[in-house]
Amino acid sequence: MKKQYKNVYVFAALISIVLYALGILTGIYLQKNTEMVVERRLNEIEKSIESTQLEYLYITSLGDKISCDALRTMVDDTTNSVWQIGRELIELEGSRSDRFFELKKQYSLLSIRAWILNNYLNDKCNDRKIILLYFYSIPCPDCEKQGKELDELRKYLKNDIKIFVLDGGLDLPMINTLKKTYEVNVTPSIVFGNKTFSGFIVKDELVKVLSD
Repeated sequence: MKKQYKNVYVFAALISIVLYALGILTGIYLQKNTEMVVERRLNEIEKSIESTQLEYLYITSLGDKISCDALRTMVDDTTNSVWQIGRELIELEGSRSDRFFELKKQYSLLSIRAWILNNYLNDKCNDRKIILLYFYSIPCPDCEKQGKELDELRKYLKNDIKIFVLDGGLDLPMINTLKKTYEVNVTPSIVFGNKTFSGFIVKDELVKVLSD
């Protein structure tokens, strides 16, 4: 009887070891698979950034030689590209790789360039687009909520609004200069024209503020 019990214990121990080993192997496989997916998406984002950089260089080189209609089309296309790149990077915020942060810095400079170019388009062509510069940080629960409110605002106002997103926690000279210029001391913060709105604001309140 004791021998039977002993065999049962040995068998149970072997099963536990096998399950533990399978768990480790599964975890390694899932981690590797996740890393491969993230790497592939980072490659796609890098190509998008390079393409958008070339587009902006081309637009800048044209200067005043281009009509407002053509300029609107080109700026809108590239602005949409910047927005999409930003959305993809936000989805990968959990990545702590150096490459991710490098791409995020490149995206931030693109976003600032797009913001400047859209302001120029507003002035040059008498457009009445609402142009927002949104500062967030990580971690920041209110920033996550603010991002969702801005998504709803973008759906509500559709083509009448352009939103450019910056991680206020990135130590980049341009971001630091903008924060100092517009007195962005907390996140979330939204810059509209020469005004800065600090703290979380719901969509309906934003609509009122932007229409004043």
